[in-house]
Parts: sequence; C-alpha cells; structure tokens
Amino acid sequence: MSVRQEYTLLLRSIKVKIDESTFRQNSTEFQNELVNIIGKLLSLKDKVYHHLALFSDNESLDDISTSSLEFLSIDYYLAYLCSKKQVVSTQINDDSSKNRMKLKFLEKSVQLYIQFLITLQESEILDKYLAKKLDAFEETYKPRLSELYNVTVKDQNDMAGAMLKRQQKIEGFKNARAVEAQLKELEKRIAVREDVDIDTNDDELLREIYIQKLKVLSYTSFNEIEQILYESELLANFLKEPVLQEVKEDNETQPEENSTGGYTERLETLNKPLLSKTGKILRNFTLMDKKTQLQKKVKGYGQYGPTMTVEEFLEKEFEEGRVLQGGEEQPEEHDSDDDEWLDKETYKAREWDEFKEANQKGSGNTINRG
Repeated sequence: MSVRQEYTLLLRSIKVKIDESTFRQNSTEFQNELVNIIGKLLSLKDKVYHHLALFSDNESLDDISTSSLEFLSIDYYLAYLCSKKQVVSTQINDDSSKNRMKLKFLEKSVQLYIQFLITLQESEILDKYLAKKLDAFEETYKPRLSELYNVTVKDQNDMAGAMLKRQQKIEGFKNARAVEAQLKELEKRIAVREDVDIDTNDDELLREIYIQKLKVLSYTSFNEIEQILYESELLANFLKEPVLQEVKEDNETQPEENSTGGYTERLETLNKPLLSKTGKILRNFTLMDKKTQLQKKVKGYGQYGPTMTVEEFLEKEFEEGRVLQGGEEQPEEHDSDDDEWLDKETYKAREWDEFKEANQKGSGNTINRG
C-alpha cells in the first residue's frame, strides 16, 4: 500500500469512526478508536517527513510536488483528533484530574494547529490575513484570546475593542467564504474535465485544488484555536473553584457578627463574667432590654417570629412610606339611556372606521422598504 492510499484510508476512518461515531466522546470505545487513529497518523507522519523526506527546510511552494501537497494537512488532523482526546472514567475517577488532563490535550491541540499554520506560512500558502495574526502572537505556540483579534486586555470590555473584534471576525469570515467558493469552482472544473475525458493541465488543476483545500483548513484551524482557548479558559476557571469553596467554608465556620455568642474581632475574651465578686467591671457592656434585641433581629434576615401585631406593622409601614396607595382610577359608569354619551361613542366608532379605511394594515413602518 502506498503512502497516499494509507493517508486516504486514515482520513476515511476519521470521518466514519470519529465524526460519524455513535459512541459518546467520553466512552472507552470512542477513546480507544481515537488513540488507534492518532497512532497510525503519527506513524504516517514519521514516514512522510523522515523516511521518505518529502519535505525539507526552507522549501518554497514551487519546490513541493503536487502529489506531496496533501500531506501538509497531517498536523491539522492530528490537532483535530487531539482536541477530542480525554480521560475515561475507568482510568481516573477524580473530576479535577480529568479536567487537568483535558487541558493538557487542548494545549497540545492548539500547538498542532499552530504548527500546521506555520508550515503553510513557510510554504507560501497561508493567506496574508492569517499570517498577520500568526506573527502577532507573543508566544507563537501559546496564543491568548486577546491576541487573536489584536485586542488588548484593557480594551476587551471597551466598545471600541468590541467593534474592532467584530470587524476582524467579519473580514475573516468573508475570506473563508471566498476560499471555499474558489475550491468549489475548481472542483466543478475538474469534474467537467473528467466527464469530457480531457487530461490537459490536470496536474496544474489538481495542484490548485490541493492548495485551496489547505487554505480552507487554515481558516478552520484559526476558528478551532479560538474555540479551544474559550474552552480552556472555562476549564481553568472551573479548576480554581474548589479553592474558592474551601475559603468560603473556612469563613462560614467563623461565628457571625450578630450571633448570640457575641462575635467580635477584638482580642478580649467574651465568656468571662461582667463583674468580679467585689463589684469591679471586668469588660465593657451595653444595657439593652430583651424587647429591643428581638426587634433588631426581626428587622434582619433571621427566622425569628414577629414581635408586633399586623395592625402595628401596617401602621409602621404607612409611616415609613413603604405602602403603595392609590392606583388606577375606576372607569366612569355611564347610563345606557344617556343620549349625549351614546352620540360621542358613535362618532368615535365612525372616526376609527374612517381611519382604518384610509390606512391599510401594514402601511405603517415599512423598515426602509419604500
């Protein structure tokens, strides 16, 4: 079996066993199949780059043969497969450990996508739009979300930054659509040639198709990098949550300020008596009757019963202006024998009918359609 045939079979396996798989992504069956295909793809990459040496450093697009162009997409498919890799429950039961491993797989996926884009850039295939993005990364293999659209961290929540990001997204979308349209046009041309049985310039046409396919994958890679960075950010925040919960639990163990234990941040001890046997004051205190203490607790958010009647409560609410008064005015009742009122209603009805006849339904706001 030739290298091209082997690569074609692997791409078909990705489509059937990964893209169209009936297994869940976190199932053992899916992950085993994924690992199997990744292993075969890595073996093929080693064969292409080292044993057959189809590519060399500082090689321009003209130096690469048409039959070798399709192998430039190996890193793209490795990145795609790696983004779906995760630890199954039979290997690790701890969710936190699973998430950490998933983060590692996502980081590797981003690195492979970047490697694919760099390969296209060195081969003079990558569009200028994506090449400019790639050059703007501070750390080439560890891009940040803000760097994808040249938006600084300060401007991320700013309206101007949002508009800049939106414009760049629209530009990228238009470029991707244009590349896809060119590919479809080339595929139509080669289909016509096959029907007519013309072999003229077939190699040149195939070469253009391979290049356009690589460009389509380059824009897909950029979108995948963005989605992975979003997912990585969520996972990283999720891994921080247990620490926050522990701090919260520690804070909850401390007695509240209004608890019966008399919590204070001062260092003096509060469980000692107020007066000594000789009548000397041992610590500060405030005289307060039981009724006042209960009233203060009622005004808070505790689960204490009321210390006033409903009438007292309503009177207090009225005094503090918390009760809404008034409301809609009751409609005036009219006698059906009132001729003057009947005449007014008749004229109103006639005017409304005339208005509806003069203004057809839907003739109002036409949303600038004329």
